[in-house]
Amino acid sequence: MRAHVSDTGNKSDRELCDYLEQFLTPQRLQRIDEVLSNRTRHLTVVLEDVFQAHNISAVLRSSDAFGVQDVHVIENYNPFETHSKIALGTDRWLTIHRYQDEADPRQVCVDTLRRQGYRLVGTSPHGRTTTISELSVDEPVALIFGGEKEGVTEELLEECDERVFIPMYGFVESLNISVAAAISLNELTTRMRQSDIDWRLDEDEADELRRQWIRTSVRHIEAIERRFFEG
Repeated sequence: MRAHVSDTGNKSDRELCDYLEQFLTPQRLQRIDEVLSNRTRHLTVVLEDVFQAHNISAVLRSSDAFGVQDVHVIENYNPFETHSKIALGTDRWLTIHRYQDEADPRQVCVDTLRRQGYRLVGTSPHGRTTTISELSVDEPVALIFGGEKEGVTEELLEECDERVFIPMYGFVESLNISVAAAISLNELTTRMRQSDIDWRLDEDEADELRRQWIRTSVRHIEAIERRFFEG
């Protein structure tokens, strides 16, 4: 990883991280390391044109709760917005990838995920589908959720390797996206953690996130960093 370079000299990210640790309690540092040990990129979430901020925020909160680090957001029509009282700051701890300025944000997202080795799985009750409990987690999975009214678009479903649904036994035919995401992530991450899959972050990924999270956790970070680089 490239070292941080300042105008007043060269100091590495690791040196900065070591310096910033003194501004956090041992309990806070322990919590950061504990969360890091349970983070994964084996499973990632994709949101396609989700409209309501409270739904986006609830999915982010569930992603953080179940240890999923990355969320990919396709913004063909609807902008990415969060609701602070629902997200509760969880977006600070996640890596959010936004696809909005390209000619075809959907295709750019698909191509990116495929390059990273993900199997694309669309959530849909229609077409050839399998239940969420039957979905294999042996390979990296990108779980795709669509907008509130139409769900995942046909264009994106055509790109998917598989479709999954959550079985329901009442009169309703669908669940709110935030509920569906929570149920799906609970199911998949539970089975993933119980398996022999190497689902954890590698050392470089964990180190990079640890530095980011420490920086996020320190109050008045700009002034403290300025003193560090000028010292």
